[in-house]
Amino acid sequence: MANRPLSFLDPYLPNKQNLERQKSVLSLNLRTNWLFKVIALLSALFLFVYVQAERNPTIQRSYNVLVTTMNVPEGMDYDIDTVSISVTVTGSRMVLDSLKETDIRAKADMRDLKPDVTESQLVRLKIIFPSLSDRTLATLLLDPIAPVAHIKIYPPVVKRLPINLSFPQKPPAGYRYSNPDVQPSFVKVSGRAERVNRVARLVVNATPLGAGAIIDGEFPILPRDKEDRPVEGLALEPNVVRVVVPLVEEPPAKIVLVSPTVTDLPTPPYSLSDIRVEPSQVKIIGRPGRLINIGTMRTESLSLREMVQSGVIDVKLDAAPDVAVRDLEDRPVSVVKVFITIRKPVTSEEPRRTPPESTTGAIKPSGG
Repeated sequence: MANRPLSFLDPYLPNKQNLERQKSVLSLNLRTNWLFKVIALLSALFLFVYVQAERNPTIQRSYNVLVTTMNVPEGMDYDIDTVSISVTVTGSRMVLDSLKETDIRAKADMRDLKPDVTESQLVRLKIIFPSLSDRTLATLLLDPIAPVAHIKIYPPVVKRLPINLSFPQKPPAGYRYSNPDVQPSFVKVSGRAERVNRVARLVVNATPLGAGAIIDGEFPILPRDKEDRPVEGLALEPNVVRVVVPLVEEPPAKIVLVSPTVTDLPTPPYSLSDIRVEPSQVKIIGRPGRLINIGTMRTESLSLREMVQSGVIDVKLDAAPDVAVRDLEDRPVSVVKVFITIRKPVTSEEPRRTPPESTTGAIKPSGG
């Protein structure tokens, strides 16, 4: 054998004889006392499983899970028979201790439902754990595994209804609101037949942009029933309308009394007992210099010579061309009603004269 250099590790390295001897002892130990060795191995495995179970045991918990829908076709109206379900989850304590009800979803996929079937349709719910990994999900057991729900689809009914506009009727002093412009003036309402048929009117409440400003903007549409209650669950196309109500300066105006112009009184023994006008007051609009000279608004000439009984006569107002006349509700007015009461004293010596027939045809008996 060739000489090899000496090393300081030589005293510590086993020689061939020592290695053979250790190998023989190890082989002998493996062939003897094998029963005790198996018992020791099983005991170790049992202790390992026990410790793991104590540290992270398998438990069960029940959760009340919210049911939501997915893949709902646009415009589909439906009812689902449940809003939540109870799900029992079996898994490790460590996972379930960190799991809350809000971490679980029950999804009803409506993609495959038939929209023309009005009976309830069965749909399976998919339980989803958004916060857990696929590896953790594989360790969980669910009961029920595939819960179901029943969904009823309602075919839509469509109607076109006009807009009822509401806006403040008291503009700032010296101004008035002009004719409103609503676009569009009709709106398509769709939904369940029972809901659409409840709608009596579509209301839009338009408000000014600010104090003393015009009304100009987009406003929501409010479906209302006959009792003015809101109707929910409808689709509106469009769901807002544009409303423009100009604010124009109000010309000078003042309120005056209406005075009937009587040219002839009834022929004796008939006499005028009372006369009144409706409306008794009107608003006149014009130039300030013109209005200052008008104290009352007179009617056209009215003759009572042939009247022998009480009645009501329609008489035109004698308004100048440069003066506009409106009633107190700001409506144009050109004719007023004159209520006339006729009286004739009755004596015991003189029988009542039969009234002659009216030739004017303009007097309506009032029963007075």
